[in-house]
Amino acid sequence: MDYRTTTELAKEWGISARRVALLCEEGRLDGAIKKGKTWIIPSNVSKPNDGRTKNIKLYLDEYKRMEQQFNVVYPDSDNATYTSLLNYSDDLGKPFQRWYRYKEGFSIDLVKHLIREYSNRKGIILDPFLGSGSTILAAREMGYEGIGYEVNPFSFFLSECKLRKYSLKDINSFKKSFETILKTAVNKDVKYKLPLLSISNKVFTPEVERYYMSVGTLIEEEKGVNDRVRDLLRIGWLACLESLSRYRKAGNGLKIKRYVKPREVTASDAQVMLLEEYQNIYIDLLRENAWEKYKMFNKSSINMGSDIDAKTVEGIIFSPPYANCFDYTEIYKLELWFGNFVSDYADLKSLRQESLRSHLNSDLANKATLDSDFLNVLLAELKTKDLWDTRIPDMLNAYYADMFTVIEESYKVLRKGGFCCIVVGNSAYGGIVFPADLLLAEHAKKVGFKVDKIEVDRYIITSSQQYEMTKESGKYLRESVVCLVKA
Repeated sequence: MDYRTTTELAKEWGISARRVALLCEEGRLDGAIKKGKTWIIPSNVSKPNDGRTKNIKLYLDEYKRMEQQFNVVYPDSDNATYTSLLNYSDDLGKPFQRWYRYKEGFSIDLVKHLIREYSNRKGIILDPFLGSGSTILAAREMGYEGIGYEVNPFSFFLSECKLRKYSLKDINSFKKSFETILKTAVNKDVKYKLPLLSISNKVFTPEVERYYMSVGTLIEEEKGVNDRVRDLLRIGWLACLESLSRYRKAGNGLKIKRYVKPREVTASDAQVMLLEEYQNIYIDLLRENAWEKYKMFNKSSINMGSDIDAKTVEGIIFSPPYANCFDYTEIYKLELWFGNFVSDYADLKSLRQESLRSHLNSDLANKATLDSDFLNVLLAELKTKDLWDTRIPDMLNAYYADMFTVIEESYKVLRKGGFCCIVVGNSAYGGIVFPADLLLAEHAKKVGFKVDKIEVDRYIITSSQQYEMTKESGKYLRESVVCLVKA
């Protein structure tokens, strides 16, 4: 019998080689044999009917129907204004923003642009997912008051350090302390204790561990400094943790750093890096430090209406966790453990349960009834797919239940004419795109918001398998800014 390759059949059938391989894996090409990493397929095999086609067409028609309700602005449009503003990396050299390289941050310039576009009077700017504090930092610079919510205690601590008011005495005390501590840690035999994280003894080389942990211990033992100064010392120390470690943030967690050429960080490197970090903080505090009009809550924003009076907020700007299964307690576990924000795995589990249900370590026990016919159709279809984790439909159900609640709470606290802008990314599972921008806009409209526009700012690069499965609906895999006004 003659055999053919996936590439040969792909060319004949007008589909990708990856799609042919998937058909082989699904057992839909009779007689296909896998040898090593290569599929060998009988030459007389027929192309199977694509059962996806009908459903995909129905989904595409519904995506288009939903879009027709709203003013959707694409990146190539003359009216697109946010595309170049969305990138947080442009902020990493700016005062306060350079204190820590926050993985999920978005730019201060974007926040300022949104405030200028939608606000016509001073008031309160609210961020229900504060992260590194960009929204309130921008509000401060424009003369607004700020309110923020953040569940992650490390992120909350970072924002608090950046936003807090410091006296000149605090700033000078900070400088004196970091200079002394960095020098003392070089030669002093400091007893330190690693956190109970399972990989703690693998995080650093022995030389860097001794110096870095000595600095951390000396910070806690430093006498004659107040809590504000000690917190500045702590945040500078934590800001260097990843760079000095053997790990890097990647996807949904940490990966060991790999280099083309062997490279090892030394204690001298650690001293230089910490000194540079502390000097940047010191310079920024001297440059600008005179603002106290903010309020922060280290908890979920799901019930923020119980903390904020109705109809008192001028504007709301936020970027929630996307429905991508990323567990940020896993991504930030080095900071959480070494910063003593969690002391054992019970603390970690509790923190995961409090966060927005965008990941599989959330509490998924209670299924919500969602007020979205199309979302319910997508979830029902998803349950028929062969997923890498069967809990994904339940996670998406919980995610949208939480996000719908945040939108409802936002409507309650906004004044009439106030605005709400949501930076959100869509997701795909089992070849089905979940258009978060359209689904959230649709729910906001039901609540009473006017959907001013949905600006699509960039497209999301997905895995090769998801790309192949979502080619027809790929334009809906994107990040957007959903702009709402309380009518």
